[in-house]
Amino acid sequence: MLAFTYFCLLGMIGPFLADSWLKQRPASKEKPFASILYTAVLDGKVALPCDVSSPSPDDSAALILWYKDDSAQPIYTLDARRGNVDHAHQSSSPELESRAYFNMINRPAFLQLDPVKEDDAGEYRCRVDFHKARTVNTVITLKIIVPPGEPVILDEQGQSLKGLVGPYNEGDSLTVMCQAKGGKPRPTVTWWRDYSLLDGNYTFELGDIVQNQLKLDRLHRQDLLAVLTCQASNNNITVPASNAITIDLNLKPEKAVITTSQKPLVADKEIELTCTAKGSRPASKISWWKGNQQMQNTRESALHSSDTTTILTFTPSIDDNGNFLSCRAENPLIVGSAVEDGWRLDVQYPPQVSLQLGTNLKVSNIQEGNDVYFECNVRANPWIHELSWQFEGQDLTTNTSAGIIISNQSLVLQKVQRSFRGRFTCSGTNSQGLGISNEIFLKVKYAPFCKPGQKTTYGVAKHEPLDVSCELDSDPDDVKVHWRFNSSYKRSDKIIFSADRAHSIATYTPESDEDYGKLLCWGTNDIGIQSEPCVFTIVPAGPPDPLHNCSLVNQTEDLISIHCLEGYDGGMPQRFILEVYSINSNTLQANITSPAPVFLADELPSGTPLRIVMYAANPKGRSSSVVMPASTLRPAEKLTRRGDGEGIFIIRPFLAILIAIVAVLVIIALVLAIFIRSKWKRRMKGQLRRNIPESEKSEMPLKKDVEDLGEIENTGPDIIPDKDCMDEKDQRCLQLSNTVEDHSIHSPKRDHVEVVYSSPVYTKSRLADINSPKIISATTQPEDIPYVDLSFPTGQCLTAVMRRQPLTEYAKIDLTRGKEEAYESSLMKNSRESAV
Repeated sequence: MLAFTYFCLLGMIGPFLADSWLKQRPASKEKPFASILYTAVLDGKVALPCDVSSPSPDDSAALILWYKDDSAQPIYTLDARRGNVDHAHQSSSPELESRAYFNMINRPAFLQLDPVKEDDAGEYRCRVDFHKARTVNTVITLKIIVPPGEPVILDEQGQSLKGLVGPYNEGDSLTVMCQAKGGKPRPTVTWWRDYSLLDGNYTFELGDIVQNQLKLDRLHRQDLLAVLTCQASNNNITVPASNAITIDLNLKPEKAVITTSQKPLVADKEIELTCTAKGSRPASKISWWKGNQQMQNTRESALHSSDTTTILTFTPSIDDNGNFLSCRAENPLIVGSAVEDGWRLDVQYPPQVSLQLGTNLKVSNIQEGNDVYFECNVRANPWIHELSWQFEGQDLTTNTSAGIIISNQSLVLQKVQRSFRGRFTCSGTNSQGLGISNEIFLKVKYAPFCKPGQKTTYGVAKHEPLDVSCELDSDPDDVKVHWRFNSSYKRSDKIIFSADRAHSIATYTPESDEDYGKLLCWGTNDIGIQSEPCVFTIVPAGPPDPLHNCSLVNQTEDLISIHCLEGYDGGMPQRFILEVYSINSNTLQANITSPAPVFLADELPSGTPLRIVMYAANPKGRSSSVVMPASTLRPAEKLTRRGDGEGIFIIRPFLAILIAIVAVLVIIALVLAIFIRSKWKRRMKGQLRRNIPESEKSEMPLKKDVEDLGEIENTGPDIIPDKDCMDEKDQRCLQLSNTVEDHSIHSPKRDHVEVVYSSPVYTKSRLADINSPKIISATTQPEDIPYVDLSFPTGQCLTAVMRRQPLTEYAKIDLTRGKEEAYESSLMKNSRESAV
């Protein structure tokens, strides 16, 4: 009952839950039972429950009749005597029209009336006749509620009020009246503010009118835009009928507040002061005063129903310090409502900072090793609370080991180094902000040194001239450059070179192995000689070393990605080349040159075995090649290749295994289902034969006869089962039920997989003959291919290294002769013979 009431409260949009239905015992004339009380709202929905479940599993409802009050004729009928109850014929009386529907899907079943009319109130009886069991009656009393109409709000003069009312003055009294008419039963009329009850006292007037008068002695500020709601309700099912008004008030300004983002003020800098008057309705009027003088340079920036903001713009001076500045707000509709806020001016300014080099020092005459000091001059109000030094934008701190000493407003650099060549500043901070001084560029003169980032290793062949570049950094940059060759076998200063201030180029030609070593370059200027020379290593030039540790890092249907480690570059810049060949057609699919040994080849044919060739090259030649097998992946869908009128259907091993397992499981399930069904039929037939006595077998009617007999007996609304079949132990009333036995289905173990190869390959038991100087690969996954070492001479074929863990012997194939000869180890020979 509680569940159904909750259902009605939600708008009666569906039947109640079956679990919350309280079953009623069947009623009879001898033992009447009290009816169940249901309440419905006019024009809503109601679901009248009826228990149609049979006492025994072999029985079902045959006829369902609904009666109202003392009527002898049913108002709704469901007749299932000639068929299944789910497809029974339903009919309703004219008074229900098309508003009634009997739902047999829910448990309990229910008769739904939609919409509900006032005449539907009364006592309903649901009568259920079963094929075998006794008739069951369910009695329900339905009560119809008629909601009241919308209430009306009136003022003291009897004028109707709705929406925003007023405005009223703050502190005035307010009297309003609410009236509701109609409703069955008569409603209660209450006053609410938000969710709080203001007045619950109501009176009944003539003409079915219910009235509630609300009086507020004094309107307060919090009553502004307050919503007063009058509700009329006569049930707890539907939403109460309501009407509301919103109160409008005139309010005094509460306060005026001066705010600024620049307080305290800064001398000779234009500022904006903001005055905000709060709490006034309508908006208050604001004026600015400095002492007894009204200020005119103002503007309004924002205007709201209760807040007003005015901005004053002026430029303070030092003479304004200590003057009283005020803001005055007043509501023009309320006399004597002015409020004021003010504060004394404090005119301040941020630090003014200047930087100068110490006396007796000249910026243009500072060398490495000299002592340098700076002075930082500061003016500020209020005084600074922090002084800092910066070099090239980075803060400096005292570091005696580096020769940096900071004391009050002085900075000392002891034995200055060229690393201090740059811009120096100082800065001071007070409550008004940060002041930064002028910049002084400290130009420290120093001896030459090598510029970083130069090329230091050069590869060159004998009798080949080589230009070696040497760049120096110095101040001044008028540098005299020197060159020298030095090795464990030879030392020479006879180096041909050209020089342009701090940049020099030497031309060097090695004539023998002793001419490979190191070239030294250094310079001198007015400050001194370079302490450490620039060193350039001269090595014999040659082709680069081959790539190593190559690995396939990505592989898709049309893309492969390979990463390698580079070898020695031969003393010269090198580049890296990747070539992709199709093993089936021996055609070039991709040719990629990269500055790094990282390759990405795309737009490759899918499902194709490939031969990858990689090598490095520099101006002196190319390295030996590295060959590795690879293949692009096949598409996920079924692949078909046709040619010469012959089709080859290729399926991945994993897909074939999956299809086989599914097919086997389906077949096993079908076989078990057929076997169980046939076994069950034989067992039930044998049980029936054992349960029927021999004397009665001859008297049992045929199936058709039994059906004809049932049609003759089921002609009236009251069905009384045969008394000979009321005994549950009677074998003739035995009900058969299907039983499902639990069977475990085991998939067959896969012990064989056939792999189709597209060309002669190396398999687990046979080493295929090689009939052409190309690498042959299989179309299987990498784990299915046994690997073998293939060696090819430089310039003809490349080297392919394929591993299958672990092989103790490797086949060596030499193609240096005019014709190809294949050699195989004893291990491979034994493997090939065993495969045959």
